[in-house]
Amino acid sequence: MNKIFLLSLLVALIAVSCADPNTIGLEVQPTSDNIIINSDDFTNFNSTNESVDSLRTDEALSLILGEIDDSDFGNNRSSFYSQILLTDNNTDLGTNPTVDSVVMSYTYSGYYGDDLADFTSIDVLVLQDDIYKDSVYYSTSYPIPTPGGMSYIESFSVSNDTEKPLLKVKLNNDFGDLILDLENEGLKDNEVFLENFKGISVVASAQNTMLYLNPNGSNSFLKIYYSNDESGSDTLSLDFELGGDAARINLFNEKNNNAIIEDDSNVHLQSMAGYKAKITLGDLDVIKDTLEDKVINKVTIDFDVESDSQSEYEAHEKLVLVRVDNEGNNVFLTDFTLEGETHFGGKLKGDIYSFNITRYFYQLLNNSSYTNDLYLMPAGAAVNANRTILKKDIKLTIDYSGL
Repeated sequence: MNKIFLLSLLVALIAVSCADPNTIGLEVQPTSDNIIINSDDFTNFNSTNESVDSLRTDEALSLILGEIDDSDFGNNRSSFYSQILLTDNNTDLGTNPTVDSVVMSYTYSGYYGDDLADFTSIDVLVLQDDIYKDSVYYSTSYPIPTPGGMSYIESFSVSNDTEKPLLKVKLNNDFGDLILDLENEGLKDNEVFLENFKGISVVASAQNTMLYLNPNGSNSFLKIYYSNDESGSDTLSLDFELGGDAARINLFNEKNNNAIIEDDSNVHLQSMAGYKAKITLGDLDVIKDTLEDKVINKVTIDFDVESDSQSEYEAHEKLVLVRVDNEGNNVFLTDFTLEGETHFGGKLKGDIYSFNITRYFYQLLNNSSYTNDLYLMPAGAAVNANRTILKKDIKLTIDYSGL
């Protein structure tokens, strides 16, 4: 079903001084002896869009909550599961504890979409399944809950105060009763508490907002305000943390849009288990013949963002390029592992993502165990909601000198 894109291969001379740390071997021959080869010599380069089955999303630094209906990528939804943990052991609730109110608050670090306050509903449900801090979970480990049903939500608000960005949720007293009914014995410590209260799931409906929640933020907490016979008119609080050692999982909806997978005009990339692109470098025998008795100084591969594709949604700040080994595993390129991120590249500059793949390209031409398949993927795909549309023309630049 995948369509093949023709990639435009440009093999060009880049005049670089011998002092440039990103080049290899330029001192062998003066730059005036470098040769420019026309791109028409190499056309057998393929690119295909693929959907991502799932992502590992346990213990994510950001919890993503919201929904976006994208005219290009379709519906994108995210909810999350989370434990809540006691901040103190051996809680004494006193005599006849009565819930006064329940507040859950999350600091948010940003959002994706057009409008911050675009939520139409938020629901908080109680988990029926155990989740564990030391277990591995994926974005499809559990289905996204259906809004409504056994929700304990009473009201919510999203502040646009840059000094104190908050999602504040007021839960109804029934939620607090579930916990206070565990009594002192059930609140002895977190091991006992989690046997009786497994956690919460949070799901939202929105027109065009993904909110990035920070469970370790200074204003991220859950509090049950209550009184007892001993407190009189004073209000007490039972406090819970949402970050730290609390198990948490981002959950994303499945994306498998055939219109995107079969699109032969653009490269589509999307976070949250959306889409990635497979790049296959062909015509290697022709390139080998051209580079015989030559020194490869530098090889870069550039991807251009499609014009006007960011009018509604920003492209990714950074992309990742990996190779596929003979076992089908994704492996980081040695240009990244040995030279580092600054050398390797991948950040959006202007409208271009550029990668230095000099080491990989040399190994590809000289090591028969190397495959010619690469994957281009979003960076931080489990903790951001960005999507990117790239032009089909991908520029490969080989800078070399004669021996």
